[in-house]
Amino acid sequence: MRPGLEQARDKQFGAFAVWQVLCEYTRGEMRVLVDRGEWVRVFRGVYREADTPPVPELRVEAARLTTGLTSVIAAYDTAAELHGFAVADTRTTHVLGARPARSAQLFVHRDHAEAAELELIRGTLTTTAARTAVDVARTVSRDVAAATLEAVVEQGVSPPRLAREVLRHRGRRGYRQAVELIGRLDAGPVTVCHGQLPATARGHAKPGVRPTTDLDPRSAEPIPAARRFCDEARVVPQLVCCATPPAVSRIGGDRGNE
Repeated sequence: MRPGLEQARDKQFGAFAVWQVLCEYTRGEMRVLVDRGEWVRVFRGVYREADTPPVPELRVEAARLTTGLTSVIAAYDTAAELHGFAVADTRTTHVLGARPARSAQLFVHRDHAEAAELELIRGTLTTTAARTAVDVARTVSRDVAAATLEAVVEQGVSPPRLAREVLRHRGRRGYRQAVELIGRLDAGPVTVCHGQLPATARGHAKPGVRPTTDLDPRSAEPIPAARRFCDEARVVPQLVCCATPPAVSRIGGDRGNE
């Protein structure tokens, strides 16, 4: 790889954009490298070398390059990968960004995030473990959500911390499911057997009782913690402009794709 592009690649976790390639190569030279399989497409207009694994850091940076945004934030399943508690394989990279977009490979969420909900992991700006766990718990199947919460608690995030975080998500899709499952953490970890939760963990209070994600005080198995969540007032957080990770390259400025 030629020096200019090599420098860009090294500052971008192994990803590089077409416009950066064309500063060093002709289109014909690039086409030859792609056809040989030496360069592999990550997202539209962004590539990596074939021997560079598509780790989360690389995919998040590739998301920034393909969208032309100043910065993006690893979130949902991709943030869970970075934190080390992802429990389900996914082909989709999830980030927070200023312009929403969605494809089979990339999902840009236009979610609000406070500075306190962000951290750097190996140079990649990422939602915190608690924020990530709640986001995942809201948006995946019940079994995967329960397993994710168990995994994050095993990493040292306390149930009370998750209980505080979930209050920020009131009114969002899957909020009730997240509240209920977090409320159950005080009773001990939820275990998954062969990809399916035991009946009581899935919401069956007794044999024959249907599972529910509704916080219904008439439920056969009350969840005091969950009801406490609903009684508390929520303060809507202020939107914070997120800083770009220091490892991000500024070669050529913020440009779109070729």
